[in-house]
Amino acid sequence: MSITWIVVANARHARIFSHSGPNKALELVKETELDSAAAAMPESIGRASPRRGQPGRNVARGFAQKVATDLCSERSRGRFNRAILVAPPEFMGLLNAELDAPTASLVSGRLDKDYTRSEAITLRNHLGQCLCI
Repeated sequence: MSITWIVVANARHARIFSHSGPNKALELVKETELDSAAAAMPESIGRASPRRGQPGRNVARGFAQKVATDLCSERSRGRFNRAILVAPPEFMGLLNAELDAPTASLVSGRLDKDYTRSEAITLRNHLGQCLCI
């Protein structure tokens, strides 16, 4: 049976859902939050300050690396056969840069949106065509 993992993330929060086929619900596999201590770390001197409530680029890059490492680890255990990434454009770029080649090769769809606060049923509706491949 083919298992698709949907990674829904932004610079602060990531959720991974599993989808096992047509007419199946999304099941939450894992949820990860940016460590509050990491979010409070100052950025390098001379860099523009992040928007209010958003972590700086270095902190976001570290979180993207954590999400990518977790995904790679689970791929090597055979937990999924395909992945779909859902993230705002800037974080999508960071996440793509951190994926290793074998994991990146399993990514069949990308959606440049921040749906981290969406309910699973709403997310499934947004992903319609991506899930039917």
